[in-house]
Amino acid sequence: MKIQEFKKWLAEEYLQRNGKSLAAGTQVSHCANCRTVEQYEGNLDKHFDSDGLAGLLQMLSYSTQDKERGRNPVHQIPINGDAVNGSTTYRSAIQLYRKFRVSGLGAALNNDPSLADESLIAEVINESLTRTEREALVKSRVGQGRFRSLVLEVWDYRCAVTGSGILLAASHIKPWRASTNAERLDAWNGLALSPTFDRAFDVGLITFGDDATILLSPRFPEIEAVRLGVKATLRIAGLHRKHTPYLNYHRESVFLK
Repeated sequence: MKIQEFKKWLAEEYLQRNGKSLAAGTQVSHCANCRTVEQYEGNLDKHFDSDGLAGLLQMLSYSTQDKERGRNPVHQIPINGDAVNGSTTYRSAIQLYRKFRVSGLGAALNNDPSLADESLIAEVINESLTRTEREALVKSRVGQGRFRSLVLEVWDYRCAVTGSGILLAASHIKPWRASTNAERLDAWNGLALSPTFDRAFDVGLITFGDDATILLSPRFPEIEAVRLGVKATLRIAGLHRKHTPYLNYHRESVFLK
């Protein structure tokens, strides 16, 4: 496993939904638990490259119901004490390692300085904000920094439409240029999307209803939508009511009717 990179990511980048980092002791525990899993179940990076850690996470899924039915854990990790709690603890650590690997695979997707509108960035820089606040806002323009970390956490580091766990972009729902500074950093003003859906959403060829269904623009050629795998039967998994006002804006002001 990429232990040093994982430690650095936990310490400097990972944010929980409440916007806080994990406590230092918790970070150490997760690293130690990942190492233990690797010792008994094999290299974590090979697992990730094989199936995104899905198989290993399934192996670590051991519930109270399994225990009551006399089933033994599938994994090989020795646990002193309650097998349900122990398995859950190891599974949580591996979930974090999955997020770390996903984050790295998509980090550069929107990290193109040419995408930043220089005049808008200049407005932010000229505002009476702290350096940290300005940096967070500028990075959010291209889906990076604090905004990206929070958006990915909301969507469990998976594409909101396909469930894919790689090549994710963190995109604003209400565009950056139209948002207030608070909205520019609001995780609920973001979607984690794989490249095709990210780009189609950004230019208004698709949007989403309050019922989570995908809506295709009449200006999106049907044959091209089919070729790209964009189907009218698709839905967002995990839509929250806090996304609603931002999606309303996108449907009214960005979606091509």
